[in-house]
Amino acid sequence: MKLLRLTAAGALLVLASCSTTTEAITQKPYAPSDGIRVHLDSDVVFENLMILSDGSGEGILYGSINNRGGDDVRAEIVSDALDESFAVDAGSSINLGTLADIEDGNLVTVRGDFVPGTNVRSTVSAGGAESAAAIPVISACSPDYVDAFPDADCD
Repeated sequence: MKLLRLTAAGALLVLASCSTTTEAITQKPYAPSDGIRVHLDSDVVFENLMILSDGSGEGILYGSINNRGGDDVRAEIVSDALDESFAVDAGSSINLGTLADIEDGNLVTVRGDFVPGTNVRSTVSAGGAESAAAIPVISACSPDYVDAFPDADCD
């Protein structure tokens, strides 16, 4: 019985030490989505950036830009396929590719030599800070996104 207690105590100590040597992954900001997250040195965070495409060399930019600061900013996304600028008010965010955007035809169109499964190398900037970003190109024909790209050729 004493051996069983010692073995159980030893196993408990070994398992408890795992949490002291491994950082909790959920404590770090991450993008739990198909898109990427880019946090600039400023108060601006680009969330879930992705391009939906049917492989035709045309796609739609999706994601959001969050301004957590006290000043209005101009956020930009620039690449060979894209050159867009967005005004983001202090303490607010803008969403790209919303249902209202789809219905109104106000989508940000991206054109270039890309297909689903590749990345579009870009530079994102706001508030005087910038960062390189590899924006993933996701298939608009995937069941998760088929309604988000109304003109996709998925046949």
